[in-house]
Amino acid sequence: MEVSKIPIINSESDRKKSIIENTPAVFEIVDNPRAVASEPLIELDSQSEVAKWCGLIIQSALKHKVDTRLAMAIIYMETTHGWYDRLYPDFLERRFPMRKSILPMNIYYSYWEKIGITKELLNCPYYNIDFGIILLSRIKTRIKNPSIAKIASIYNYLGAEKVNNYGARVAKIYYTQPWIKKGCAK
Repeated sequence: MEVSKIPIINSESDRKKSIIENTPAVFEIVDNPRAVASEPLIELDSQSEVAKWCGLIIQSALKHKVDTRLAMAIIYMETTHGWYDRLYPDFLERRFPMRKSILPMNIYYSYWEKIGITKELLNCPYYNIDFGIILLSRIKTRIKNPSIAKIASIYNYLGAEKVNNYGARVAKIYYTQPWIKKGCAK
């Protein structure tokens, strides 16, 4: 498709449709100097699953031509903030049966069901990581001048039109690579 004819898509629903159908599009997003990249009150490094799934992350990132460190930064962000899922799964399932996302990539299975995602598939780390990296790949190819913060912001919220705090934090994690001390040196 001719570059000038690629549609600019900024609504969440249209972006989702483009990703699902894998159609050409441009997702506009701008930098935001007000986005906060600092560590939040609760970010438990001990709950990071990057080292645990290091091999799967590298394999999938290479397969889908995604920056390995970006995938690791997303998983670090999600598992150090969403760790309570792993510590109290039975309690949370009883208390919050409508939970819709599954770690390590924190993917909403009902949101992505049209692409073939199920809760059962996402409970398998291989599929969870692979699909999360596919999302990162499809987001990146739709952004002009993609940056870690821009890709992560749209990963967090498909309708993002400027870098959000999530994207800024992922970018900081990307550069500091806190998973290295845990044994994953990629």
